Amino acid sequence: MVKLFTINLNKGEGELVLRQRRQERRSFLLLFLMGLVFAVLGGITWAQNEAINDVIKSREQKLARIQFELDSLKREGTNVSKDDVMALATLEQERFLWARRLEVLAEVLPPGMSVTGLELQNNRFFMHCVAQVDSTEKEFDIISHFVDLLKTTPDFRQGMFEIKFDKSLRKAVEGQDALMFSVECVTRDPERGKKKKKSTTASPTQPIIQGS
Repeated sequence: MVKLFTINLNKGEGELVLRQRRQERRSFLLLFLMGLVFAVLGGITWAQNEAINDVIKSREQKLARIQFELDSLKREGTNVSKDDVMALATLEQERFLWARRLEVLAEVLPPGMSVTGLELQNNRFFMHCVAQVDSTEKEFDIISHFVDLLKTTPDFRQGMFEIKFDKSLRKAVEGQDALMFSVECVTRDPERGKKKKKSTTASPTQPIIQGS
């Protein structure tokens, strides 16, 4: 009996072709995914650019509108009444710059004296101070010298209506004599408002004429 054997000589070649096709599919899929990613990123970038351009256009339009309004105001001008000018002048005269005055106070404060507190009540400014003293010094002399120093310091005195002594207390603190006192600074005439109100409310007296 004769036995027949079939030998496929193309088997090795077929596996090689299938492997090559798989590799091509992987490459194609990879290229497709990369293209998709680039497309998505490009779309996001384009959307962001459009949004930025919209913001820039909106800002440019707003600036153009503001510039137009400013030009219109310059052309039209503004009518300022006499009362507005007088109110502005009064505000400028009565303006009280505390920061500069406190700097000056720190510069002229005598040795051995320090400020322990500041208090503002309406138009009255109180400075609470403490000073080291000995048995030979008089309270009045220390306080009077400090008040005179404030009155003769232009950068502090300017705009003040009055600077005067308020109250004092002398006692021993840890074996050292200390003088605690306060100075009152009045920033405007307290009678000014009353006088102004009285002058505006008062009316001239009209004589009464009776016929005969």
